[in-house]
Amino acid sequence: MTVKKTVLAMLDKCYATSIMEIGGTLRYLIATEGLGPCLAWSDKDRSVETVWEGPGGTMNIVPLPGVKDEFLATHDFTPTFQAKESKIVHVRYENGTWTAKPLMTIPYLHRFDVCMVGNKRFLVGATLALYKEAKDDWTKPGAVYVGELPDVLDGPFPIKAVISGITKNHGFCRGNWKGRPAYLVSGVEGVFVLYLPTTLDGAWESERILDHEVSDIAVCDIDGDGKMELASIEPFHGSKGFIYKEMNGKLVPILQHEYEFGHVVWGGTILGKPAFIIGGRKGNRELNLFQWDASTASLTRTLIDNSGGPSNIAVHHKANGEVILAANREIGEVALYEIGG
Repeated sequence: MTVKKTVLAMLDKCYATSIMEIGGTLRYLIATEGLGPCLAWSDKDRSVETVWEGPGGTMNIVPLPGVKDEFLATHDFTPTFQAKESKIVHVRYENGTWTAKPLMTIPYLHRFDVCMVGNKRFLVGATLALYKEAKDDWTKPGAVYVGELPDVLDGPFPIKAVISGITKNHGFCRGNWKGRPAYLVSGVEGVFVLYLPTTLDGAWESERILDHEVSDIAVCDIDGDGKMELASIEPFHGSKGFIYKEMNGKLVPILQHEYEFGHVVWGGTILGKPAFIIGGRKGNRELNLFQWDASTASLTRTLIDNSGGPSNIAVHHKANGEVILAANREIGEVALYEIGG
């Protein structure tokens, strides 16, 4: 496996990442969680455009399924952990121009995504808290909300809480669990699975699968046995990365690796093989790739980088390999890692 790193730019407090096609070109998007811009690089020539100058406070950049040249993002998730003015904005690229229009305020919205239920789009989002008196006030837990997106995005739309009582929500990933499309959400109270309904009038069902504090999560079937494994960072912004496997009906750790300020957990495929990527923001700043070695029936670790300190990553599969876009927040570095065989 080869890793080629390219530094695209320096951006203070770079945080949110996404890779998508916009204007007929594959783009690498990164925005700051501080006060500042969102930038987009072309995969063709690495030219860069400014999507917005501010205000910043961006936690997420999320493509809209079935729609070209549009996405949703977070604005005003500031100051850190006190973001009662956090907003969803609708971003459109048309005739070479970017526009970002606020849709609605969702206080303390930390993670969200857009999924399809039938032929309708739904927002699924998780909040850090219901309300906070100060940065360290965690007395009013957050929730997971869902709401159907209107066909025309021109203002607020109804949302409802489907899971309540999650403190310090940080983990949020889309995947499958028990063979069903689902979101996994984590916090002090553990890891919750929110199953997508099969019909528009169906219920959003949920269950708790871990009951201890978890910061970040991802899932994939890393050993190819037909069951999903779960990767985590524990506790909140914690020092340990785990990979869990279901054994006799229980999730049991099969790997533990030390981090400082763990923040990145991703699950999917790299070079055609299932993989987890786990990274830490401080200390050794490792960004590690874990895969299953069938010959030894064990997990292998490949170091991608140990200089950046990533807050988030996005992965894109290309014909000649993989591309990992990393917001190396601790040094303000926007980095691209090209992975080859």
